[in-house]
Amino acid sequence: MTSSSASVRRGRDRRFAWPFRRTLGTVAVVASLAASPLARADEPDEPAPDLPALPESVDGQDRVDVLEKRVQELSERLRQSEEERRTSTPPLSWEGYVDSGFFVPLGNGGVGFVRDVGNKQFPQYGPDGATPYAWTFLGDILGSPINSRGEAADLGDPPGIHRFDSVDSNGAPGFLVNEVNLRPRYSLSESAILRASINFVPRSGANFSFGDFVDVDLAEMEYLVTDDGKTSVFAGKILPVFGIEYKDRKSDQRFGITPSLVSRYTTGPQLGLKVRSKLLSDWVVLAGSITNNSSTTESFHFYREVDRNIGKTLNGRAALSVPVGQLLHHGGDRLEVGLSGEWGPQDGASDNASDIWFLGADLQYLSANYALKGQIMKGHAPGRADEDVWGLDLRYSGYLELDWQLLARLGLIGRAEIRDATVVLGTERLYLTKQARFTAGVRVVFNPHIVLKAEYLHNLEYGGIAQIDNDVATSSLVLAF
Repeated sequence: MTSSSASVRRGRDRRFAWPFRRTLGTVAVVASLAASPLARADEPDEPAPDLPALPESVDGQDRVDVLEKRVQELSERLRQSEEERRTSTPPLSWEGYVDSGFFVPLGNGGVGFVRDVGNKQFPQYGPDGATPYAWTFLGDILGSPINSRGEAADLGDPPGIHRFDSVDSNGAPGFLVNEVNLRPRYSLSESAILRASINFVPRSGANFSFGDFVDVDLAEMEYLVTDDGKTSVFAGKILPVFGIEYKDRKSDQRFGITPSLVSRYTTGPQLGLKVRSKLLSDWVVLAGSITNNSSTTESFHFYREVDRNIGKTLNGRAALSVPVGQLLHHGGDRLEVGLSGEWGPQDGASDNASDIWFLGADLQYLSANYALKGQIMKGHAPGRADEDVWGLDLRYSGYLELDWQLLARLGLIGRAEIRDATVVLGTERLYLTKQARFTAGVRVVFNPHIVLKAEYLHNLEYGGIAQIDNDVATSSLVLAF
């Protein structure tokens, strides 16, 4: 071979060497991804498929074309494999947690209220007063919560009534398994999802009976109306739409431990139908429902899941959700401001003559490591003394809360709140509450499945009610799965 021929051959080899090496590099990357555990996290390890050897007769540009074609074939096979993996995901999944803790009631036997003996503080409610009641109580029945369920350390022993006191600590400190929660989720179809939430609550028995009970607080089907999943219809025992606190009502969802003073009006599950939609690139959030019952909690006076009247409760919320981070190029921060309303025949009444209603506004600023949340509301229900249906006058009440994940494993919580309410049963019983509370807490995240939380609740009375020493210190160890 002459020197000029050799030079031409070397030039031709160099001309084809770059695309050939580039194609082989692509093949190597794709093949390594195929064998990577990240690409097949839920499947047993399998060797990456080999590319068949090329015949020696294939050379030059033809060899490059053949390799690129086989890379495309391999990419398609990987895509099909990923699609098969996705569609083979089991339709049934389980979540839940075990919530245990230790609590210390600090004063008044763990009870959140006192009796106004002789109507010394409020004589106007005494026998000779302008608005007499047989019994007058000051404070908050649920004013000494020890867990995310909102259970009081003790409900006391007020005269003339019997209550189910699930904790009944008599003011003694102690350990408690607050709740064992199971949440199954089943994909009924591509657009229909079944969800449930079952709580197992271990409590003390008496007289040869068990005190443990089971609480089903969610049993719904969600139907995704649109392909993007932003409009859904819910049916069954559904979450409420009033306000924002219902979103973190469970122990593994709540940043701290105890619920706010107004959570009893906004976090109870409801039986009925609900529609929720996000519009205009998620700037507008709308939700509405028609239900048997109000959004009050089941343990409070104003809840009845099964109707005794033919009327239904109408619930709605409209919110403006502003992507602050996107607008200011500052992460994923979001500001949401909402208005909520609820109206319908009062639970427990046998007719539609007495209406219960709530109005409220809420705000939340959500950032990467902190959240500022607040809500204010008011409401009214006349009650029916002849049917033992309680009346309510809820004046402006609410809370402001800061959740701050200070470090990866350390978070802090601070909340200030008030509740100004009158709860009555005819002229027999009056509960007058003018309570302020300041809550401080800490959370330690060992890993996503183990979180330890602690809180101190300082209760204050105002509006002429003498101070009740009923602070609470409590803790919670949440083991989630």
